[in-house]
Amino acid sequence: MKFYCFSFLLLVLLACKQTDNQILNSNSDQNISYITQINWENRGDSLIIKSGNEEIIFKKEELPIQSAMVIPTSVIAYLDELNSIDKITGISQPDFIFNEKIHSKLNQKEIEVIGTYNEIFIEKVLMQQPDVFISTSSPTLAKFHELLKKQNIKVLLIDEYEELNPLAKAEYIKLIGALVGKEKEAETIFSEIEKNYLEIQNKVKNSSKIPPKVLTNHMYGDVWYMPAGESFQSILFEDAGGNYLWAWSKGTGALNLSFESVFEKANDADVWMNAGDFPSKTALLASYPNYEWFKSFQNGRIYNWNKRKSATGANDYFETGTARPDWVLMDLAAIFHPELFPEHELFFYEKLE
Repeated sequence: MKFYCFSFLLLVLLACKQTDNQILNSNSDQNISYITQINWENRGDSLIIKSGNEEIIFKKEELPIQSAMVIPTSVIAYLDELNSIDKITGISQPDFIFNEKIHSKLNQKEIEVIGTYNEIFIEKVLMQQPDVFISTSSPTLAKFHELLKKQNIKVLLIDEYEELNPLAKAEYIKLIGALVGKEKEAETIFSEIEKNYLEIQNKVKNSSKIPPKVLTNHMYGDVWYMPAGESFQSILFEDAGGNYLWAWSKGTGALNLSFESVFEKANDADVWMNAGDFPSKTALLASYPNYEWFKSFQNGRIYNWNKRKSATGANDYFETGTARPDWVLMDLAAIFHPELFPEHELFFYEKLE
């Protein structure tokens, strides 16, 4: 539970890192509509990727890649959407990977464990010489990235978690498609995701029903970290037809609130989303008895993203959910407006009983 509480906080807080000079927007020849954090283009006989202050160059003869070692679980999801899991030869933290194909390949020793969130096993990477090492711009891993680059390993940093638009996160499949030689397939998949997402968004937007008041998250110690109004989570709630009660607030990160201030504003919230990693209302209440004061607790409309969670704690919401925001949005829209989606069975979310 601690891992996913931390993961969500990290997603919320890292959104604050966005600055004007970090936003890239020159993917004109790549038909990019939403991505802001990375840039790539075909130049001559090369694919040039700009991530942060780095340029990674793949010559024509180096593509499509045949092997990749991968740190972000989102990249596993993109590769799976493209039926290219076989490209992966190394992963990190297998306990927090949901994809069953990865675990099958681990058991068959077709994939190596090449690190943790705090360390990369340099020797294992150098022994296999992957065509690309895909990681994140984690300060903890930076020194390992430098060591790999000195040994002529291409290190690609993908920080899709910094994107605020859910469709931008999904659009990274186009970059992965360019690497594995499946550009057309990636375009087709993303077009389907975008179409689904916008159709759901428009359906709830045109509904005559009053949007439900939405509360989210829970107490961490003495603080209730609430997503600010310009954050990724706030955007998702709005797109799904919810009235997120802090949508008016400025910023893309987290608001540090007291229980009292949250209760004053959200005591009559209709729905409570992402209430930690608790498996039941009883467990949630045991963590903080005053939760029972909320209307959403009393009416039982509390939902967590735990439906696709493994015994080791891997949660597919943070994996497939990144690549398929249309599926996430469908869950949220069905929770907020069940009258519009009466046949939908929740995929990532489940109701706390």
